[in-house]
Amino acid sequence: MRTAYLSLILLTVSFLGYAQKNYSTEFGKITQYEMDMKEYPQDPDAEAVVFYDLGDYFFQGDDNSGRFKLYMTRKTKIKILKEAGTAYANFEIPYYTGDQDWESVYRINATTYNMEGGSLTKTSLDPKNVYDEKVNERVRLKKIALSNVRVGSIVEITYTIETPYFFNMREWNFQRKIPVVMSNLTYKAIPYYAYTYIAKGITKLDVFKSESDTEERRFGNLTYKEMVYDFGMVNLPAFKDEEYITSPDDYMVNLNFQLSTIYYPTGGKKDIMTTWPDMCDDFLKDEDFGKYLKNVEKEAKKILPALNLAGKSPEEQAETITEYVKAKYSWDEHYGEFARLNLSDFLKQQKGNVGNINLFLIGLLKAAGIEVYPVILSTRENGAISQGHPFQQFFNYVIAEVKTGDKISFIDGTEPLLHYSDLPERCINVRGLVIKPKTEEWAITRQKTISISQKKFDITIDPIAKKANAEISFAGVGNESYKLRTAYLGRPENLIHYLKDKYKIEVSEVKQIEDKQSGKPFSFSFHYSNGIENNDGKLFVQPFCYLNIHQNPFKQTKRTLPIDMVYIRGEFYSANVSIPKGYKVEFLPENNHVDNALLTYTYNAEQREDKIYLTASYQLKKNIYDAEDYIGLKASFIDLIKKFSEMIVLVKE
Repeated sequence: MRTAYLSLILLTVSFLGYAQKNYSTEFGKITQYEMDMKEYPQDPDAEAVVFYDLGDYFFQGDDNSGRFKLYMTRKTKIKILKEAGTAYANFEIPYYTGDQDWESVYRINATTYNMEGGSLTKTSLDPKNVYDEKVNERVRLKKIALSNVRVGSIVEITYTIETPYFFNMREWNFQRKIPVVMSNLTYKAIPYYAYTYIAKGITKLDVFKSESDTEERRFGNLTYKEMVYDFGMVNLPAFKDEEYITSPDDYMVNLNFQLSTIYYPTGGKKDIMTTWPDMCDDFLKDEDFGKYLKNVEKEAKKILPALNLAGKSPEEQAETITEYVKAKYSWDEHYGEFARLNLSDFLKQQKGNVGNINLFLIGLLKAAGIEVYPVILSTRENGAISQGHPFQQFFNYVIAEVKTGDKISFIDGTEPLLHYSDLPERCINVRGLVIKPKTEEWAITRQKTISISQKKFDITIDPIAKKANAEISFAGVGNESYKLRTAYLGRPENLIHYLKDKYKIEVSEVKQIEDKQSGKPFSFSFHYSNGIENNDGKLFVQPFCYLNIHQNPFKQTKRTLPIDMVYIRGEFYSANVSIPKGYKVEFLPENNHVDNALLTYTYNAEQREDKIYLTASYQLKKNIYDAEDYIGLKASFIDLIKKFSEMIVLVKE
């Protein structure tokens, strides 16, 4: 990842002369060039293009509360170039509440512009298309949908967020999934709050200017001047490396703000930016983390005796305790490194957030004498942690690190369908801080279990009906078994829907469902018939009933980022094809075996008497590949997909 940390010492480049008269940054003004544009010259495939994205962040005193509030205004103009681009006329703005009040999103003004009969028309935002959606108790979304949007439209929007929470200064995303002609943020700093700026995806900005405002400002008995900063980028390409990465936010060009110091007008200061060892100590002293753990250890005296741990190895004890937690306590689907409920309420409700469940698990393991430590982390979609900036708000999750002998396992108690030492995908290949007193220790989570999909086919051919009748069994190992269990959830009809949704096949029933326990293979079987081609007495049979891999997972023409596959994975196919009476084999695919640094794949086919036996498989060799491996992976999958899709040809004797 190309990441630079700004300390406000950057080359200043002016926007003067920037793009000219073609574009207007005046809200409500549309140029003829903008309206006539049919495609963006720098990216003809772009679904839409951002002409400008302008932000203004500033503080203002609130007489009612006697405190400063933070205001964040944004205005954006977007041109819709393709049908898929109409989605960019819908906006979602998250806002939050804490111990003071809700943030507010207001001063919303939006317009859709179209050319109709040679004249520019305007469609103002319908208030009915602005509504709130509850995400959880602390987060809501302000949803805004513009009307009369089609290919060729230009949409423009402006809004302001008002917040009393200075930790919530919004990240500024210069880059998007569509091209951006110009993006600029103006931040007016006051002398009472100092922020650290973290820039990702770049080594320098196109524009960085800072100057002191000459005008004095007053709030109450305070007199101060603002320091005005301008951050800008021009001609940003669309972010297209979207597949097989953690969070796009880790790689897209953006600017993140973290409150580092509060300076009190009466003198003195409070450092928000701490050190990792000090942060560990703070966690261990916190009421909803360290003290919660100690309370769990006391409660464990009532719980552990009933789990029959005597005589079991430390690893067996860890598994028993984990399975107990998974079976008895359910996750409310909220993240968090802290326990949301106190222990008493959690035990009564038997439900809680990630912090409640995993800290409870850690406390039980510790009480049982197992070496265990909390690990706080940022989930894949939340973005990577900047190790040079010790900020608690980077984190949103906690798991357990368990040491039994020489073995280290990472454990999460929120997913009952996962094997006890398998992590959910959101927690894999991320860096976490191990919480120990006065230390800085980091751990990187890796999935040790290989994910394998297995498909077996027992096929008989009906030449008259032109059908291949197959008894098929599916099985999953590792994460693949978790996916099947998640689809199944104890209801056979769910697997019927799974086959229809994922493989586009209709089956009437599934049978022989094997769902012994998490961590073990999951399997089921079903009957399926599909048509075969019969030309001039020749039967063309696809031995895997077209249920083999047939789409290349690597679709980009080039790659600049590492390829994060999350876990090592592979697929295995086997087929027994009965040759119908009166027919013989005219063509049988040749055997093939490829073994390189990226993957291995094998194809074997042989005839024994009146049956054909085929096996085909592939397995990746890594869970994370370098960007330069992308073309090789793509080429290898082109070859193996072509091979796995070959037909058997049968002719009349």
